[in-house]
Amino acid sequence: KEGIKNAIASDNDFMAWCFISDTMIHGHDTVTAGISKTVTLKMPVKAVKKVFLNQVTPSEKGSALYFEHKFILPDKLIIISAGDEDSLGKTIELAWIIYADAESERGEAWREYLQKAKESLINGEFQDAIIEAEIAVEVTLEAIVWELLTKRKGLSPDVADWILNNIKGVSDRSKRVMELAIGKKISDINPIVYKSWVNDVAKKRNGIVHHGEQPSKEEAVKAIGAAFEIIWLLLELVNRKPVQFTKVSPT
Repeated sequence: KEGIKNAIASDNDFMAWCFISDTMIHGHDTVTAGISKTVTLKMPVKAVKKVFLNQVTPSEKGSALYFEHKFILPDKLIIISAGDEDSLGKTIELAWIIYADAESERGEAWREYLQKAKESLINGEFQDAIIEAEIAVEVTLEAIVWELLTKRKGLSPDVADWILNNIKGVSDRSKRVMELAIGKKISDINPIVYKSWVNDVAKKRNGIVHHGEQPSKEEAVKAIGAAFEIIWLLLELVNRKPVQFTKVSPT
């Protein structure tokens, strides 16, 4: 959990992809520099989140090789290579990793907003990173309290919709609606995680939107980490696994 949180709230995105996607497919292939290589995966996927290409065979001194990829859904990875005159035509072993959604294209908006927050962080757009982190929390909170009201409290969907339409504030939803659904406020379940969300995400977002505040990179990192923590907590309330990951080898 800490490793994934730190990956999401940092400039290094490698470990974050197992949180954003549900499947990792990996393999090795031999490619000829300058000629495209098509790899057919063992299983089809619905949506590709990230592809990593890593040259295994060392380049000869002074030569240069470049690799790109295209993906044709549902199961075709195309590796495109280029290089200088000394490199073209040589065979190179390449390792590749694909992070994808294989079960379905996710309807969980919080994943996409956390991904957007991370991209904004990497691009130096710290205001957007904090705003998107707060949106990720808000869409999670709405989905979870609705599920708790209907499945645990036993209310009809129409009644749950009426409650949420009349109590729109995230603070009230985290207190009054959550208390109605399970008898506890979020602040009672985990006061540390709750306070971090309020202070490092919600209040920072309000300062940006209403007063044009300019947060630092450190504040954006802290906000994304705090958002991740409360999202994890909310998902656990409905026994949903934030990370549900399948590793697939092509062989």
